Amino acid sequence: MKLFIAIDLEGITGVVSELDTAREGPAAVIAREHMRADLDAVLEGCFAAGADEVVVCDAHDDGRNLDAAGLPPQVVLVSGSSTPYSMLQGIGRGYDGALFVGYHARAGTAGAVLEHTWNYKVFAATLGDLEVGEFGLGALLAGHYGVPAVFLSGDDKAAAEAEALAPGIVTTVVKTGITRLAAGLHSPRAARERLRADVARALRAEHRPAPLAWNGEPLRLTFARVEFCDRAAGCPGVRRVDGRTLEIPGADFEEVYRGFLACVRLSDLED
Repeated sequence: MKLFIAIDLEGITGVVSELDTAREGPAAVIAREHMRADLDAVLEGCFAAGADEVVVCDAHDDGRNLDAAGLPPQVVLVSGSSTPYSMLQGIGRGYDGALFVGYHARAGTAGAVLEHTWNYKVFAATLGDLEVGEFGLGALLAGHYGVPAVFLSGDDKAAAEAEALAPGIVTTVVKTGITRLAAGLHSPRAARERLRADVARALRAEHRPAPLAWNGEPLRLTFARVEFCDRAAGCPGVRRVDGRTLEIPGADFEEVYRGFLACVRLSDLED
């Protein structure tokens, strides 16, 4: 069994502040220790269920949050940035499942810890009537390659978002959101025991969720400010809908996803 893991930081056990998710500082060091401990628990669940090969994408910020030292020999760690698929670098055909570890809810979700969608410049991403965040975008790209999203860990709001979008997915709640910067933190030991057990259960399930299918709609990407949209509007092929919104078409979701990444990266550029 070959598995793909995308691991973010905002939804990791014990993480609740932007000090935790920063590049440097004592809080950031502790948060990355929690990140590795969550990953180790997830990997134990993968191998208990019979995994032979696991590719892990370090999906937070610049992708340099995890040390490869001590990882099992069956694991490949994708580290660094920028990459063609960003948070999903390494995904493709041939995987038996995709796992989303340490994920957070989409931008604008009430009571969700450190909610956002990709960066703080994006206000919303929608496919017709369907609003998606980082989990949805990643699960749809995995689905493009026929890979089902089988597991997610994060706060209770991220878990609810995943369950609504991908019925049958197994989730582990490691904290309960109160506000954007406050949460009820679960015991790390208890959370990791559940991570191990839930991952193994997800992978041993007789009936796994079907790969998530794109609905064929172009992606409408709304930015927080007009100036961010001004920059992103330079991406070839997009259509500007209004001051803050672009429409990104594609022949398939992989093309839509690449267009999304291009727009987000352009929006980050300073004039």
